[in-house]
Amino acid sequence: MAGEKIKTSIQCQNIAPIENLTRLISSNSLKVGVFANNGSGKTFISRLFRLTENSKELLIENEVSPTDKLITIGKSNSSFSFSIVDKDGITQEDFKIQLEKGVIPNIPNTKYTYHTFNQDYVEENISALSYEKDSEIEGFILGKINIDLKEDEEKLSKIEKEGSELNEQIKIEVEKYVAENVSNIQNIKRLGDYKILEYQNIFSGIQKDKFDNSKTFDELIEDYNKIKSVPENLDDIKQIEVLSLDLKLLKEIKENCFNEYSLSELAKQFKDKIKSKQFFVETGIGLLDSEKNNCPFCEQALEKDALDLIDNYTNYLNDVEANTIKLFKEYENILQKYILTLENIEIQNTKRINEFNKYKTKYIPSSEEIELSNLDIQTLKKQIQVFIESVQDKIKNINKSIDLSEVQLQDLEKSENFFNGVLSSNNEEIEAINKKKDRIGEENKSTRKEILKSAYNNLIDEHKTNIESVAKLRGQWKTLNDDIKKKREQQKVSKKEKVASTIKTVLNYFFAEKYSLDEENFRLIFDKNTLEKDQAKNILSEGEKNIVAFAYFIGDTHLKVESEDDYQNLFFVIDDPISSMDFSHVYTLCGVIRDIGKIIDKLKRERLLILTHNNDFMRVLSSNNIIDKKLLLKKGQLIDFNNNLTVPYINHLMDIYEICRRNGIPTHTTANSIRHIIETLTKFEKIDITRESIAEYIKENIPDDTKSYTLINDLSHGGWRTEQAPITDEDFTEICETIVKHIETKYNGQVEYCKKICK
Repeated sequence: MAGEKIKTSIQCQNIAPIENLTRLISSNSLKVGVFANNGSGKTFISRLFRLTENSKELLIENEVSPTDKLITIGKSNSSFSFSIVDKDGITQEDFKIQLEKGVIPNIPNTKYTYHTFNQDYVEENISALSYEKDSEIEGFILGKINIDLKEDEEKLSKIEKEGSELNEQIKIEVEKYVAENVSNIQNIKRLGDYKILEYQNIFSGIQKDKFDNSKTFDELIEDYNKIKSVPENLDDIKQIEVLSLDLKLLKEIKENCFNEYSLSELAKQFKDKIKSKQFFVETGIGLLDSEKNNCPFCEQALEKDALDLIDNYTNYLNDVEANTIKLFKEYENILQKYILTLENIEIQNTKRINEFNKYKTKYIPSSEEIELSNLDIQTLKKQIQVFIESVQDKIKNINKSIDLSEVQLQDLEKSENFFNGVLSSNNEEIEAINKKKDRIGEENKSTRKEILKSAYNNLIDEHKTNIESVAKLRGQWKTLNDDIKKKREQQKVSKKEKVASTIKTVLNYFFAEKYSLDEENFRLIFDKNTLEKDQAKNILSEGEKNIVAFAYFIGDTHLKVESEDDYQNLFFVIDDPISSMDFSHVYTLCGVIRDIGKIIDKLKRERLLILTHNNDFMRVLSSNNIIDKKLLLKKGQLIDFNNNLTVPYINHLMDIYEICRRNGIPTHTTANSIRHIIETLTKFEKIDITRESIAEYIKENIPDDTKSYTLINDLSHGGWRTEQAPITDEDFTEICETIVKHIETKYNGQVEYCKKICK
């Protein structure tokens, strides 16, 4: 029924340290992990399951039963029961074992076939044989049916031939295209990207995205030919002159146009006459020789009236009005030059556009999408013309105030900025195309790469349908071939072959090719050399011995079955298989457990009971969902296991919290807990976990005027000095309280967690 769970019941009465345990476990699958500290009784539980495997080997010696060691000291009998009810409410397992001192127990039949790995298994089956495997394995695993495979094999051969011929045809066509269209391009084979045109890459390419290409293959070839034609000493395109208006001067013009200038003392008619001839008059006066009194133009002697007139001219020319008119004439000239400059810049820009278009069309294809901007000088001309007209009006009547607004000046400045912005953008593109010209080799290389990508895309498009057909045929071949293999295995399989194959598979998980197995004599192969008898125990490290033992254990699974159907009744009980292993091997072992359904390929459903006292092993099993139900064996009881307890730091923090806040009693492990916590905090904040950094962390975070600092610092170096008095329980409590208060200040959530767990 939906939402229902598997119900597993386990009961232990007087089983060594477990006096009275009863637990009903609800889980989604039979993948259970149990974490327990040493001495909690987990190994005794594994031994009870192992009894179901070896009941015929039990013998009494000197009135002592081999099961007596399973009974709690001081007790004369004990019992163990185990039952499983599936999600449909059907009982799948239910057995009970009664133990009595000095008596061989009656071991009931079980519905599941238990396969137990513990230290007893290692000592009896592996250590006793010097870490060699007994090669005397006889018998077969019977399949379900006897099948005629002739028709399947003929079909397999036909598929293989059809796929091979089509694959060869595609390969020839691909290589021909590359040879005719790509390979003859100069230096293209030197590019690392050239390998994308290898046949296998084309074949696998139909499953991937094609390259982005904006051009066809022929267009790219045309670009490549353009790049090759670039002359060696092709000139740079010159930069365009930018407009530079004197805004300070324009502001001065604006202000002077606004000013009103007073009329001189000369008569207006006289002044008007002089105005029309001001340049002529100024020149004449400049040439006048005061000593000769002769006219500089007609050289006649100047009479008194004429001299008076000259004096009046001189006075006028020195008059403010004349100087003002002269100033505004200069303004007008400057503004007129601005107009000329604008027109010259426009001409320059047009020339550069033409040059740029020639370069990009003829030599630099990568710039062909870039357009230089044309200039619109009309707005600026109109704005400058307004200033010119205002100056001209002022020259006609300097007494008149002409208002050039601040807005007009600001608009002219904005127009200049926009105008120069267009020029700057054009100059940037000119600089860019000049650089491309100077580095034409990079342009060449880039274009050749694009040619390769385009050729790749063309080949994918051209052959995709046929490649998909080949892939489909290969899939059909693999499916049929696997089916044939399975049918062959279903008929009759040698146990020895299956054991050897499985052991080799597991060894390969750990060692790759370093260690393997000789399938004939079942001796280990080390670096391709078969070991001599009794040599393995001397070569293997302790961790490697446990790995080999576990590989043998998984291989021995096939010895538990007589027919293919028997695989569906297997139940693995695994007790701490990671002793002395490097942590990397712990990960690998977890991978083996996770993949056990692939390694033992006839398994349809994995059943696992894994017992361990190793925090990290339990953490990996839990975090990777290798086990479904997580339990903790503590003080003779099975309780739900909190994943956070797989972190040693939390365990140690809970220990010292119990001491300082729950009146717990310090033990021989308390100093280690304190040190571990300090090292963890140091590593978290300082990364460098040297002793000096630990001491520095203490100094920075624990008040150095307390006794706690000295004790913590001492403990973090491994103990107290001999001349000191031993640390009392009160000292430990004070140290624990100091650390907990410090953590409360910085990481209060951790203490709150301990408070909740330690209730």
